[in-house]
Amino acid sequence: MHRALIRLQKLHKCNVRCLSDAAKSKEVAGISEKSKFAIRTLDNTSSIEKRSLSRGFAMNKFEKDFMIYPEYTDSDDVRNIEGFVDVLRKSLELSVDSKLIEKEGKLASDTIEALRSNAIFSLAIGKYFDGIGMCNKDLSKVFEELSVDWNVYTTSHISLLVANILTIYGSDEQKSKYLGILGSGKLRPAVAIVKDTNGGVCEQTAGPGGKSMLNGQNIRVMGHHNANFYVVFGNNNGEKTCFLLDEAELGTTDKIQFTRDETIGLKGIDVGRIELTALVTDKNLLGTPGHGSEIASELVGSGRMPFAAATIGMARRALRELSIWCNRTPSRQNDRTTLADDSRSQRIVTELALKVYALESSLYYLSGLIDEGLSVVVDIENSLLSIMTRDVLQAVISAQLELVGVAASDASFPHEKLFRDVTTLLSIIDEGADVEQIGLATIATWATSTSHKRVVSTLKRWLKNEKEADELRNPGLSHYIAEHAHPSLQLACQELEFSMSRINNVVSKLLTSQGKNIEQDYGSLEALVNVLKNNLVMVSTISRASRSYSIGLRNADIELAWATIICSRLSRATWFELDSLSDLFGLVRFNPSLLNAGRAVFDLGGYIIESPLEKNW
Repeated sequence: MHRALIRLQKLHKCNVRCLSDAAKSKEVAGISEKSKFAIRTLDNTSSIEKRSLSRGFAMNKFEKDFMIYPEYTDSDDVRNIEGFVDVLRKSLELSVDSKLIEKEGKLASDTIEALRSNAIFSLAIGKYFDGIGMCNKDLSKVFEELSVDWNVYTTSHISLLVANILTIYGSDEQKSKYLGILGSGKLRPAVAIVKDTNGGVCEQTAGPGGKSMLNGQNIRVMGHHNANFYVVFGNNNGEKTCFLLDEAELGTTDKIQFTRDETIGLKGIDVGRIELTALVTDKNLLGTPGHGSEIASELVGSGRMPFAAATIGMARRALRELSIWCNRTPSRQNDRTTLADDSRSQRIVTELALKVYALESSLYYLSGLIDEGLSVVVDIENSLLSIMTRDVLQAVISAQLELVGVAASDASFPHEKLFRDVTTLLSIIDEGADVEQIGLATIATWATSTSHKRVVSTLKRWLKNEKEADELRNPGLSHYIAEHAHPSLQLACQELEFSMSRINNVVSKLLTSQGKNIEQDYGSLEALVNVLKNNLVMVSTISRASRSYSIGLRNADIELAWATIICSRLSRATWFELDSLSDLFGLVRFNPSLLNAGRAVFDLGGYIIESPLEKNW
């Protein structure tokens, strides 16, 4: 277990939480309070199930208040955000021309003015600095509309990210200096891509007069067109520090030279590399020295909910367009029918609609939990949301390719540009390491919050395995979650509770297994993360469907049916993952075999299996 904790620290040095040292918990708390979304290991000073939904599930603990779907307490708040979004939608419809953006390589002046007039650049800026300071639910509604074009979304998104880290880590002087002009649109930020694997470096060395020198080559950045403000991370003896570079304040010997990449999409924003030479002082420093990794994690994490919201907005529009297309296009199989009558088309759209419903339910569920001001940690759930977002984006592209056909690749149709923009965006946002972070954080919290001890005796371990196997096959009810949901969702609630019981047993099994290096077993961690994701979707859809039916929302009966279908599917997927993880007698090493196949491809230089037509004589 100690190795798992050390591995988590290596994956996420920004926390420097000293996870295995409970004596330093007070010191660690001062760092963790700033960051909302950086994945960490929680201590056991209070009930885990009251602080973290997913961690509680992994320990078979549940707080019934999580079954209450968060919502606005005042109807006026709902009307206000609906009015705001309606004005924004109309402004974007009049000003956004995707073909013009593609041709000119930047947002049109009318589009920029529409964003300014609707205060999009000041959404995350507090009212003290003349911003709006929207809550997370409001932000999600706004970003659903901003995905009308992914260049518009990315421009707005970068401003939101910079405003967020300035608000959290900036000094009073930096906040007063930059937040106002950022909200007005005069500050055009660009940020260094945190997970760049293309060899970019930015070294911090000692400079003259007590200053520091930043020397960077091939630093990947993404930001506004013609950016004049950069957020970069300097490396000093293995420690990252975050710096703010304002072009208006650069010295005569300083240089920032930007070269744009020839990307296949997102032509309206700056995606490229900078060569950097600059003298920096404490005024350029964001946060404290050596804590750049924490700021980078916050930078990435704070953008996941807006990204999910934009994906939902795009998926809603895609489903509406597919509905029109399929109802007007003749069937390819039967005469006098349309594509909408084909069972294949219905199946494809069903899969997409259910994924969108799951993502939407989870997004507004988490947004509401944060807005209610509860002392709830949503670091794991926020990362799970990112995994679901990528899945929905890929599902949208797949559904359009399947149903629209050849027209989807026609440059005169909007689908082709959408595919290129989404592909470029997904290539920039790398979430691969989160699987390890989520899995290890969950296991580490489980280990520190339970009285788990390794069983040395072979006989006792075998008997314990027998008991755990029986509990895995026949889990019982202990929380009776169905009492807090609509009666028609009773089976869905039972499946969720069964999953909670099973995952607790499986985590225990993983930690007990002799010679099991869980921190190096990506396959097992990925399976664990999939189960956590399924649990999040199940609780959010059950809670949402119950609320919708209770207050009499339109189509609430469809929501109940969708929630039941989703939970039924996910419970079976969860059972498969946990069954492979339990591997009672070690007869089937399911997860390592996946990695071994990939390792063989790497070691032998590609796909090395002989052709089925090959002969030995």
